[in-house]
Amino acid sequence: MARPGGRRPLHPTLIGVSSGLHPSLGEPMRILVAEDDTAVAKLYAAYAQSRGHSVLFARDGAETLVVAASELPDLILLDVSMPKLDGRDALQQLKASPKTAGIPVLVISAFGGDQSLRDLLLELGAFDVMEKPVDLQIAFNKAERVVEERQTA
Repeated sequence: MARPGGRRPLHPTLIGVSSGLHPSLGEPMRILVAEDDTAVAKLYAAYAQSRGHSVLFARDGAETLVVAASELPDLILLDVSMPKLDGRDALQQLKASPKTAGIPVLVISAFGGDQSLRDLLLELGAFDVMEKPVDLQIAFNKAERVVEERQTA
């Protein structure tokens, strides 16, 4: 479906899976990228696809809640500073809902270096908080490890 101007919508579209597979699970992960910056979201998606994963998008916190509950991804990459509902509130609501509470959330934010915010996000249920610009290899290694541990537990 095209938007005016010929641009395709960024969300909540599922992007196809490349030929690679999650190395330890034998199947791709479904990752929800909750990021309001389109360029950053596309960068995360391209990297995820290069590792064999499929990607869903949400451009704000409110949409993150809807897509997470309807699609039940294996992982959420969450920005903090987003419109409608910020990442802190979205994280709190994700973890409060029985339907989405078990989905691992990795926060990637420009505020990642703020220790008090980092502590709060971890208390709210993020498994880690990383600062932008993030090393995607490190971020995805952590994310894949967390998802693998949850699925084998």
